[in-house]
Amino acid sequence: MTSPLPGTAEQTSPTPPPGPPVWTLIGPVLAAALGAFLLTITVGPELTGLQLDLQLPAAAAVWVFGAYLLPAALAVALGLRLGPRWPTALTLGAIALLVLGSLLITLAPAGGALLFGRAVSGFGAGLAWGVTAALVARVGAARVWLTPLGATLGVLAMLLGAVAGAAGARSLGWRWPFLLALPLGAVAFLVAVVIGIIVSTRRTAPAQPPAPRP
Repeated sequence: MTSPLPGTAEQTSPTPPPGPPVWTLIGPVLAAALGAFLLTITVGPELTGLQLDLQLPAAAAVWVFGAYLLPAALAVALGLRLGPRWPTALTLGAIALLVLGSLLITLAPAGGALLFGRAVSGFGAGLAWGVTAALVARVGAARVWLTPLGATLGVLAMLLGAVAGAAGARSLGWRWPFLLALPLGAVAFLVAVVIGIIVSTRRTAPAQPPAPRP
């Protein structure tokens, strides 16, 4: 075994900073799932109902989905960039936008208000997707199973959105399914707040001195 040359420091590989615990992703994942839910809620009878009620043209599907996905694409980049720094604040903001957009859609008197509500909720969805992706990329080895799990939850949320939109539109009218964002958003918001408090408390807690050796 050779010793390092005099006057030179032994080269050691830097230790990468530890990623966030997996449980801190619960809030962002719930927000991302809510965004996926609201993406597909406007399909089938739901889309037909709002199109007839608000007298939208035949290309309403392009407008409704475009108004959601374009702001979402912009917000994803923002979430990826700022998510690791302020995950709780961005997650809470994303949930607030998702719920606000759903309320605006529920109360929309015309097509313009509907598209504005879709844009607001779409921006919240993209923000949640970006934050979630940024945090998953930093959890280390856990992302091997966390990535497919998150993708599965997203697909299930989209399927649930389509089913809820179709069932609600047939029985209650096209506006009522959007109100499902209120209880779902409340649960996600509460979870994100609790996790944020726990993380903040752990960061500010004074380090315990090592126990003296006997």
